[in-house]
Amino acid sequence: MYLKQIDILGFKSFADKTQIVLSPGITAIVGPNGSGKSNIADALRWVLGEQSVRNLRGSKMEDVIFAGSELRKATNLCEVSITLDNTDHHLPVTFEEVTITRRAFRSGESEYWINRQPCRLKDIHELFMDTGLGREAYSIIGQGKIEEMLSTRPEDRRGPFEDAAGIVKFKHRRKEAERKLEETAANLVRVDDILAELEAQLGPLAEARRIAERYQALSDEIEETEIALLVVEIDRLHDRYEQLKRQVAREEAARNEAQERLRLSEEAWKARRQALNEATARLESLQQQYVEVVEARQKAEGSLALAEERLAALAQRAEDRRRRREELARDLAELEAAMEAVARAEAEAAAALGERQHLLADARQRADDARRLELADEIDRLSGELIDANHRAAALRNEWKTLEEKFQAGALRHERFEEEAARIEAERDRVEAGKQERAQRAEEIRRELDELERQLAALEAEREQAASDEAQAVSAWHRLQADVQGLSSRLELLRDLEAGYDGYAHGVRMVLQQARRGALKGVCGSVAELIRVDRTYELAVETALGGALQNVVVETEQDAMDAIRLLKARQGGRATFIPLDVVRSRRMEDGLVSRAAAEPGFLGLASDLVSFDERFRHAVEHLLGNVVIAQDLERASRIARTLNHRFRVVTLEGDVIAPGGLMTGGHVNRKGPGLLGRQREREDLENKLKALEAERARLSARQKELRARVVELGRERDRLEAERAVRLGHLKQFENEERQADFQLKTLAERMEALDWEREALAADRSQIERRKAEVRDLLAEAEDEVTQLTAAIAERRDRLAALESELAEAKERLTGLRIEVATLEQERENLAQRMAELRERKARLERVHAEMAKEEARDEAEAARLAAARESERAEALRLAEELDTLEQTLAAARQARHELEAEARELEEDVRRKRRAAEEQEATLQRALVAVERADADLSHALAKMGEQFGMTYEWAKERYPLQGTVAETERRLESLRRERASLGDVNLGAIEEHERLSERVRFLTEQRDDLVAARQQLEQLIDEIDQEMAERFMETFQQIRAEFGKAFHSLFQGGEADLVLTNPEDPLTTGIEVVAKPPGKKLQNLNLLSGGERALTAMALLFAILRVRPVPFCVLDEVEAALDEANVARFAHELRLLAADTQFIVITHRRGTMEEADALYGVTMPERGVSSLVSVRLSDEIDYETA
Repeated sequence: MYLKQIDILGFKSFADKTQIVLSPGITAIVGPNGSGKSNIADALRWVLGEQSVRNLRGSKMEDVIFAGSELRKATNLCEVSITLDNTDHHLPVTFEEVTITRRAFRSGESEYWINRQPCRLKDIHELFMDTGLGREAYSIIGQGKIEEMLSTRPEDRRGPFEDAAGIVKFKHRRKEAERKLEETAANLVRVDDILAELEAQLGPLAEARRIAERYQALSDEIEETEIALLVVEIDRLHDRYEQLKRQVAREEAARNEAQERLRLSEEAWKARRQALNEATARLESLQQQYVEVVEARQKAEGSLALAEERLAALAQRAEDRRRRREELARDLAELEAAMEAVARAEAEAAAALGERQHLLADARQRADDARRLELADEIDRLSGELIDANHRAAALRNEWKTLEEKFQAGALRHERFEEEAARIEAERDRVEAGKQERAQRAEEIRRELDELERQLAALEAEREQAASDEAQAVSAWHRLQADVQGLSSRLELLRDLEAGYDGYAHGVRMVLQQARRGALKGVCGSVAELIRVDRTYELAVETALGGALQNVVVETEQDAMDAIRLLKARQGGRATFIPLDVVRSRRMEDGLVSRAAAEPGFLGLASDLVSFDERFRHAVEHLLGNVVIAQDLERASRIARTLNHRFRVVTLEGDVIAPGGLMTGGHVNRKGPGLLGRQREREDLENKLKALEAERARLSARQKELRARVVELGRERDRLEAERAVRLGHLKQFENEERQADFQLKTLAERMEALDWEREALAADRSQIERRKAEVRDLLAEAEDEVTQLTAAIAERRDRLAALESELAEAKERLTGLRIEVATLEQERENLAQRMAELRERKARLERVHAEMAKEEARDEAEAARLAAARESERAEALRLAEELDTLEQTLAAARQARHELEAEARELEEDVRRKRRAAEEQEATLQRALVAVERADADLSHALAKMGEQFGMTYEWAKERYPLQGTVAETERRLESLRRERASLGDVNLGAIEEHERLSERVRFLTEQRDDLVAARQQLEQLIDEIDQEMAERFMETFQQIRAEFGKAFHSLFQGGEADLVLTNPEDPLTTGIEVVAKPPGKKLQNLNLLSGGERALTAMALLFAILRVRPVPFCVLDEVEAALDEANVARFAHELRLLAADTQFIVITHRRGTMEEADALYGVTMPERGVSSLVSVRLSDEIDYETA
């Protein structure tokens, strides 16, 4: 066998999955310090089951899981697997290949696997036991651990020797045998103690068993007699039950007939209600349709009014446009007249200019004198300047006149524009105010509509809730009525039972009935009538009293004797009496009560848990003063032991522990209340009936109130819906008026926009005219000053030339005048041309305005045509909706009349249903009374049958067949009383003595057999331990001698001489002796191992290891830097020894030394390319790597 493969994942520094494939021989694992080489040895030790964290070089087991690095996160688990070649079946399994896996989680959990099958750590230890492998074996020598083979105490060196001797398994078997021997001895002592105690108990139980057996025989005979009497009573009750059942069948048929009549009436009523609901729904639908038609008509009328308003607005716009067109026509006519006048003036000025120019030419021809020419030149020059000045002045005057005319015309137009703007503003303010008023009113109506909607929703919810409440009240009333009938029937039954004293024995019933009639005096009543018990303790007290519930309490002893004589005289049966004048209390002592009260589950004495009249205290305490009530059977048992089984203890479930320890219990099948609960139930029923009657009256009143409320809410809903329809009509009207106002405001805004455009144009013209007038005024003043100056200069020149040209004065004056006239005419013609151009420009502007007005008129005409068509359509729709409203009003009236008629029919049918329901309820009550009688008979019969089953554990048929009555009923009752007296004379009987005596006898026999088995087992275990000790001693000594001889050879080989030996410290006890190592290196004296050098100690330890391996080779051996302290020569010898041993043992050597590497068959390198993460690389044997210096 050898190690084939190692798989490591997440173990210490091996974060990634690492696989090492191995072969027989020597495999060396090399690498720098800190690279994680030794983690491989730790992984092997860990997977073989190592549990010591210190041996794994850690502080806690979590340290073996990869803890993370700078670049990696920590892992949450680690896993190591080794695969062994087992073809030689060195391991005791059938597999030829065995894989051992160990997995650890950071949470602390561990898993072990053998060939991928989960297993226990113990399974792994047992698998490798005595193979030289495992956590305690010598197959893994960790770093620095080689010298520990020499440093430990002699006794601690036994481990490798025992493993080599193959006695580890024997030691384990011996330890198991010693543990079993200790357990056997302890069991034997315990069995002896139990046997002694049981044998002491057997004697007293024998007499108790004899009495119990007699008691059982009497009880069996009493039971048989009681069964025979009970069979007779059941026959009588069965006949009574069958007779009443036939009566119930008749009453049930009558009830079903009444219910069928009620069902038919209810169906008719429901049909009318359905028709009424449908009529109501149709009426609501018609009302909704009416509201929708009203809204539609109002919408059509609003649209009609809006169309008419918009048509009126378009007509107004057309009228405004007509006036503006007339104004434009007048302006155009004025412009054309002005243009004609200017044209005529321009023609006249041109003709005058031609004439003046001709005359001027003539005048010049006549004035050709040189002297005059000189003067003429000067005068001409001055005249020219004067003409220019006059020309400019005339032109400026004409321009001033023109500007003034334009300014005045603009002022008139500005006044007209301002009037138009004021009128538009006033109209807009009026429309805006009307719109705001309508919007405010519309908002008020919307709020009113919201409030109406809220009121309608709340009203509808309230009406639906009221209708639902009404239906629930009706349903609750019917359920309550059924409950009242059921409770009334039950109450009547209970009263009948009380009046007839049902459930009482015949004798007791006769006494109580005669006392009620006055035939007997001094009878207070039965015990069941005189006490009151809380429901919690009812079953317990009934069980405690048993038949005493029917005991009759009387005033005196004489009253009891009178009652007994009456029973005898009338053969009325028997009864037990409690005379108040002689009966005495029987109450448990206070000390015993205190002891019992200290126990958990103690509820009190039975006499303290019932209520009664004080004068009956002695009678009640006589019956219940010595009875303890407990919570349950377990606590009752402890209380009974505390009271030494002297008193009766009863649990709330009816279980009983009688004096002497007798226990009675089991399931109690109660179909109804007992005698104690009957009166309590009757009082409870009376109180419930009173409450139910009050609730029924309240529900009836509530039902009427809700019906009236539903009707009232329906009327209020109709009123609110009519008011909502009116409000919706007003809202539609105001919304139409708002839309009409918006259209008017839009039209006014368009008119104001056009007017603003003309006003802006006029303002620009007037501003330009104002600026030009100012300029002309200044220029005219300058021209007039220049004319004045020039005129003066010409006058002076004329005076100077007066003498010279007196004869030519007229000609000169004429020439000058002509020149001035020519200049004036030319300037006037230019002014007229400029005026004509201005007039043409103004005409073109007015024509553009006229064209825009024509387009606007075309658009308005199209809109007017569309509105006229829409108006006619809306008028026709409004007429149609008005006719539809008339039809709907007639339909609504008919629907309301139909609903009123259905409501009247539904009320009549509802009253008929009530009458038939009362009749059905009366018949149901009759049936219930018959059922009560049947139930009472059935209860009596069931009670008797239940008594047969519960008390005697058999069926009536079985009992009737096997227990026939022997003699008459009276004779059988006398025999029964005799048997009961004999049984009572036995006193307290321990019925468990029979079973207890048999149980103890059987147990003594069983324990005796067990004791014999334990003695035999102890002897066998002692013999087994002796055999194991002998086998281990022989094997140990044989192996020790072999290792001793091999140790000397290995020491001599490694040290090249010297001597070494192994010595037992106690040869007489091979199983505990220690082992001393004696070493004498070459050239040295024999000395203490502690005085050897480190290298010598290492070589000595290696010699011992090699000796063990020679005697008992292991499949593989891991050596972790064991040769670190050796020099090169010793390393070579160490490697040589490894090679010799490698024939039988596979070696995995973790080393730094070259000599060891050179001897290896395979070489693996461990590096840490990433800080904190080890990685395995293959290294060629030819590579020269100086690991020793690494």
